[in-house]
Amino acid sequence: MTSTRDLRFGLTLILLGVLCSSSYLPASPQTKGSDFEDPDGMYSLTLPPGWQAITSRDGLGRTEVNIVHQVRENAALKIRRITVEPGTKAMEQAVRDENQSLRFLPGYVKGTIENFAAASGAALVTYDFTSGGRPMMGRNYYLLVNETTIYLLRFTGTRNTLGPLRNQTDAIARSFKGR
Repeated sequence: MTSTRDLRFGLTLILLGVLCSSSYLPASPQTKGSDFEDPDGMYSLTLPPGWQAITSRDGLGRTEVNIVHQVRENAALKIRRITVEPGTKAMEQAVRDENQSLRFLPGYVKGTIENFAAASGAALVTYDFTSGGRPMMGRNYYLLVNETTIYLLRFTGTRNTLGPLRNQTDAIARSFKGR
């Protein structure tokens, strides 16, 4: 009987050791993101770990940039340059886009439109929509870079992936430098 009890005790100690050792492993250091510059020299930004920029050429020879988090279906970023009338504020452009295009997305559910604290002249629009029957989320950052230029950083992805990445999308928007 003592040998069975000793065996149980030994197995219990081993199991406790395995469970405890995994919770006490030192955390891996946070790796710094990678800097990305648009091939056309129009902007630069810093991508956190897990994000990657893929550049290619379309059929007309134009450079196409796709920035994704792991895979495109999880979360993707498209960047668009918008020319506006002098004096247009980022918030005005955000409201205009929401009224003229976003609200027509399938299954559109309005979220918030708020000032984004990354810089003066920045706005953020959040919303939900469906794509192919799947619940999706969108997060649009409008960044005023000069009197007549606003950059739109449009993040889209599944709610389960893009939702928790708010700190990363904010960090990307804060690192953005348009020309």
